[in-house]
Amino acid sequence: MTSCKIACNYSADLIEMPAAISNAADAGFSWISTYFANTNGAFSDIAVKDLSNLILSHLYWNYPQIAFLYLQTLLLKQEENGSFDGDLRETARAISCLSAAYSHLEERVSGMDNSDLLNARGKAVQYLLANREKWGENLYDTVYILPALADAGIFEEELCLDLCENDNPERQHPGTTALILTALQKQKNLGKFNEAADFMIFEFISKKLKWLLSVRENGFWKYTATSNLVLQTFILCNQKHVATESFPWLTESQNENGSWGNDLNTTSLSLLTL
Repeated sequence: MTSCKIACNYSADLIEMPAAISNAADAGFSWISTYFANTNGAFSDIAVKDLSNLILSHLYWNYPQIAFLYLQTLLLKQEENGSFDGDLRETARAISCLSAAYSHLEERVSGMDNSDLLNARGKAVQYLLANREKWGENLYDTVYILPALADAGIFEEELCLDLCENDNPERQHPGTTALILTALQKQKNLGKFNEAADFMIFEFISKKLKWLLSVRENGFWKYTATSNLVLQTFILCNQKHVATESFPWLTESQNENGSWGNDLNTTSLSLLTL
């Protein structure tokens, strides 16, 4: 396997990291292949969350044909009402995945009708919109719904402002904070906030990024999965230099068998970060 482009600028002390990242990715994808070989390639039992991260990691590392196999499984999980598992959060995850898949796979996979991806995403978005009254009931639903809407080009000001204005200490955990910032940044990237709201969100994001950096210990945030969420947030928020500082920890924490934590989702998340 060969790596695709590495979307980071490395400082002089990280000059060897691209090779280390490529080697780590090769080992990670090999472990995933072995994982499915040992389960006879049974994709249908994989949760939407895990499938989405598998699809995205294979897309971003330029393995579209393998990603397409997982995509077929994901599409089969969509219910008649447009949802995935009848769940707002899982449906939102699927929307973001389908959006990324469409943009990456367009004209790259021979024989694939990409309209299937758009149709599935459209039905899923309609499911979210039909359940708008439930959007603010659960914080974790909210932080997946907002990026999904942004990925579909839908601006949602009220929920974003609520995340900023109703911040509280109970939300101040690295993983939770990272998800909130990702939600806000993706909506901010649509460029539709008025000047005052845009500045408020910018200030909120900046403050929380500084806090995340202040609680980093030895290059990471306690758990590998949490650390990946945080690093991906720094990258999304144009703080790639912070992520590259933690890449040595991420590659060194990889198991000898190529996985991270012998876990499918954590391994996919780590490959996504790299």
